[in-house]
Amino acid sequence: MAELVSSTHRLHRYTGKERDAESGLDNFDARYYGSSMGRFMSPDPSGLLAQRPADPQSWNMYAYARNNPLINIDPTGLDCVYANDAGNGVESIDHSSNSGECGQNGGSWAPGYVNENWVKFNDNTQQFQAVSLNGTVDYTTFAAGATTQFNANESACTSGCSGFSTANAGWLQGQLEANGVDLGGYLPFLANRTEPLGGGFGMRLLSGPLNPNDDNWAGPGGFGPPSGRGDWAASVHDYSFSQYGENGIHLSMYFNPTLSPATSNALIQANSTLIRNAGGVQGVKMGMFFGVVNAFQWYANSWK
Repeated sequence: MAELVSSTHRLHRYTGKERDAESGLDNFDARYYGSSMGRFMSPDPSGLLAQRPADPQSWNMYAYARNNPLINIDPTGLDCVYANDAGNGVESIDHSSNSGECGQNGGSWAPGYVNENWVKFNDNTQQFQAVSLNGTVDYTTFAAGATTQFNANESACTSGCSGFSTANAGWLQGQLEANGVDLGGYLPFLANRTEPLGGGFGMRLLSGPLNPNDDNWAGPGGFGPPSGRGDWAASVHDYSFSQYGENGIHLSMYFNPTLSPATSNALIQANSTLIRNAGGVQGVKMGMFFGVVNAFQWYANSWK
């Protein structure tokens, strides 16, 4: 038994992290660290969205704790959100925490990097809406002081939460790029949207999956964790429309034959991206409706 304990002890090296005997890398949950090189083996999960031009150290996405381990630590590279005393706003976000420390200090754990602009308190639901980035885009809703923990890239909530949803960041990025917009603007849009889904139950039934009560984004407006593939694609569609021109693209434009070619083409592209990515029953419904819109706009453009 003494030898077993000794062997186990030897596996835990730099900052107490477990070292893989075969690769020699230390497991920091979100990524692996190579102690021989003093660098992580993959870039920070936040990507370039966490970089600040005035802070040169923020541009090194492989460094451990800003290259200053005497002062800073980086247990997982993931983040803890602390609510203010009133419970209706964010007091701070700790970028050098772990799920245990976060919970002990009354914070709520997010499975990835969280920017201060990616958290919003919704007065209607009395819940925080937090979006985090960790190779996936994760959407979590929770009350102040909700108990959460990190578990296999998911935000496991034991109390005070109302929803969690995740989607592959690369899949979302491809849709955004197809529509001429970017992930950096989409993430705060996703977190800060607080309007209820427009159109009522009828719109949910028309646009959403078989269970319209699970649909939070299909249709005009919407907030909350996207309920599935089609709902995530609908949120990209909403963001793309909001970004075009001074006032964005609206429902009233769908069958407007006088739109400029640029606006009409942007509308067609965003609709096509949604139809292609929604999938399943929702994809069929999107195709039936937006396919007609696209055909109308294409025909209108042919006369301009």
